[in-house]
Amino acid sequence: MKSCVNIITFLIFFLALFNMCKLVAEEIIAPDDAYSLDIVGKYIKAPLIEENTIGDARIALVNFTALINEDNYFNGAFIDCKLTAYAAPGRGGFSCGFAQMENVSGYCVITDTKGDSLVSKLECSSGSTMTQNVRCEGRIDFITGTGKYAGVSGFAKLHMDQIFTISEEQIQFSGYLKLPALNLQ
Repeated sequence: MKSCVNIITFLIFFLALFNMCKLVAEEIIAPDDAYSLDIVGKYIKAPLIEENTIGDARIALVNFTALINEDNYFNGAFIDCKLTAYAAPGRGGFSCGFAQMENVSGYCVITDTKGDSLVSKLECSSGSTMTQNVRCEGRIDFITGTGKYAGVSGFAKLHMDQIFTISEEQIQFSGYLKLPALNLQ
């Protein structure tokens, strides 16, 4: 009887562990009628940051432009972002031990080599993974566009340095977008 209980306990543990792996997976599965994206944009120059301090909090307006050179679909395109960032000191257990918590939001425009543009909303906050240091983790939602991006929809997971402590000088996102305008051509 005791060995039966041990086997059942082991099976429950294994099933829980198996399902947990699915929860923490970082892969986004694109629908059949969508384009998968895996984009890395390198900042052309250091982001322009206009910062104000109110007590312990820091608020900033941030502008940067990055060149996308690691994606087949957007190779050679530029991403131009206008963001607001809010940072406050970490508060022990409430901030997972991070020295500073950041919340960033704003809009980015991706312009391809033919001049067609894609507008997206960016939102991220301080986070880390098992393999990465603290960075801004969030998402980009594709909301509108011109030319072949007219009627666009989709989203991507976002990874970038925290605004107030930039070191890698790149923005990364992976996800998908649907382009109904291409179906009309």
